[in-house]
Amino acid sequence: MREFIHEFIGHYVALEGPLWRSLGALAVLPGRLTREYFLGRRRRYVQPLRLYLSLSFVFFIVMHLVGAAEFRINFAQPVKVQHDSCQSDAPTAAGQTQCGWVERQLINVGNRLVAAKPDALQSRIDRYSPYALLLMQPAFAALLALVFFRRHLKYAEHFVFALHLHAFWFLAALVTLAAGWLSYLVWPWAVVYGVMALRKVYGVSWWGGVWREGLLTVLYLPLLSVGVAVLVVLTSLTAG
Repeated sequence: MREFIHEFIGHYVALEGPLWRSLGALAVLPGRLTREYFLGRRRRYVQPLRLYLSLSFVFFIVMHLVGAAEFRINFAQPVKVQHDSCQSDAPTAAGQTQCGWVERQLINVGNRLVAAKPDALQSRIDRYSPYALLLMQPAFAALLALVFFRRHLKYAEHFVFALHLHAFWFLAALVTLAAGWLSYLVWPWAVVYGVMALRKVYGVSWWGGVWREGLLTVLYLPLLSVGVAVLVVLTSLTAG
């Protein structure tokens, strides 16, 4: 924490420093940071990974402090349930167990999930969510490479764009946490922002940006859902 604060105050948080220049471009100039990075003008701005990590760090700290329910996975007190046919692993008269091994393992995971203390589970979800989202960046970059495979860009270039786009989403979320009424302006802008960023970075038309943003959303949301599900299961298995 000391090193993080020292570096940002001493190097980035100056009136004309890279941080404010980067945040301004990130907020109102879709795709600008990515294009500047591709063109080699990198010293004027915070590097993509550093910008992403900084905004995600601030976002999760603020979310924890204000307890923003709209950005959290919340758990009510669960009730343990179990399917009658799988209550026992004992063989039946036919020499077979009442349910398969995979089914028993899934039920065991489910029972441990619903039996976990909600507070402990919530704490672990909050702790590991930043890492889970960071691990989703390569997946989103892969989706970009798939959708724009005809552009013949390097995977690293898609990865840079993924970091900048997610950094913008964290920034947008921070704005809504600071002033909830701005969400009516921020999230419509986020939709338009995505299309404009695709146009700036990949050179597509307006219609090309719209349908590609829709396709990326359709492909990415299931991946996020799987990531959340895996996170919940893993944290439930270790929660006390």
